[in-house]
Amino acid sequence: RRKGGMKPQRKNIKQVEITADKIDDDIKVLVLVHPKGISDATQFAIDQFILRGGKLVAFLDPSAYFDQQPGANPMMAANNPGSTLDKLLKAWGLEFDTAKVVADMTYMSRTQSGMAPAVLSLNSEATADDIVTAQIDSLLIPFAGVFTGTPVSGLKETVLLKTSAKSQLVDRFMAQMGGEQIANEFKPSGKEYAIGVRLNGKFKTAFPDGKPKTATEPGETNKTENAESFLKESKSDTAVILFGDADLLNDAVSVEIQNFFGQRIVVPRNGNINLVQNAVEQMAGDSNLISIRSRASMNRPFTRVKKMEASARESYQAQIKTLEDQQRETQQRLNELQASKDKSQRMIMSPEQQKELENFRKKQGETAKQLKDLRKNLRRDIDALENKIKWFNILGMPLCVAVLGITVAVIKKRRTSAR
Repeated sequence: RRKGGMKPQRKNIKQVEITADKIDDDIKVLVLVHPKGISDATQFAIDQFILRGGKLVAFLDPSAYFDQQPGANPMMAANNPGSTLDKLLKAWGLEFDTAKVVADMTYMSRTQSGMAPAVLSLNSEATADDIVTAQIDSLLIPFAGVFTGTPVSGLKETVLLKTSAKSQLVDRFMAQMGGEQIANEFKPSGKEYAIGVRLNGKFKTAFPDGKPKTATEPGETNKTENAESFLKESKSDTAVILFGDADLLNDAVSVEIQNFFGQRIVVPRNGNINLVQNAVEQMAGDSNLISIRSRASMNRPFTRVKKMEASARESYQAQIKTLEDQQRETQQRLNELQASKDKSQRMIMSPEQQKELENFRKKQGETAKQLKDLRKNLRRDIDALENKIKWFNILGMPLCVAVLGITVAVIKKRRTSAR
């Protein structure tokens, strides 16, 4: 779905086709959602739209999980090409790798299948002190890409959403196949990757040779049309907001739909929808609506629990990796023994091999048990911590009120007795 042209005061919305070669002048804010397969001609139209003073809010995605036909296997979404604005991003000094998604052990979510390091549950520590992200402390962002690079001269970058330093870029296909494998092989980069950014300043065209022309004849290369004039630089400052995920807009991620006496009630699951509204309203210049809207989230994540879980997993991970390395070394030793046998005895195991195989099976069983115990202990520690904090939150406030009430009553009684 691609939408463009918002005037929040009048709620006017105009749809712009992905094949458009010009953005109408009456459009002030263009919202671009998962522009898969966007052409150079359409990127040129967006380029000129921005240079005219228009503002862009784009949701790019290296692995759009929900971009699939109804009834199709969700895992097949990993085979879909990602979306980007390659020509524009390059001109702005940014990069967006559609082959990678970001995984984060601090903000990792838990799904029915278990751990999901590439499905991020962001809290207020992952957002900027900015009007777009103000008071939003709960975001769910699955399989997001990141923006790297340094903006060109004349542009200022503000990072709106970011990962923790315990994050890593992983292959987009592997990210959807299983979170356990990512967690076991996780190697934190030490970098805080940008998932959402805003660029402000004077933009220069990404097409210095003019409007690109798509080849129509076999073997004919792309040409440019220089007949009509085009803008090479914006006259005044403008802005662009970029997000590395489009799935955050999907109903399954952002809202819960309830049936209330035959009426369809939509209840926000998190701050995803408010994030989008804030971004569009800021770009449209309507900050008053942002300041009066209630942005209280339905879910307040346990920030301390997230950090302790990541630290605990990091300490356990070293032990798990050691055990897995032992398994690989033993298997490699068996392969070397098999290769050193006489050709006439390929199907017969030597006494040395039999002994090694017996040791391998014994060690494999012991290793599997140790791995199971490690994961069980990790899960137990995390659950115990969460339960402790939950009970503290549930009982802490009533207990404080009760103690305060008793204290006030005692003080009043003493004062009355003193009279």
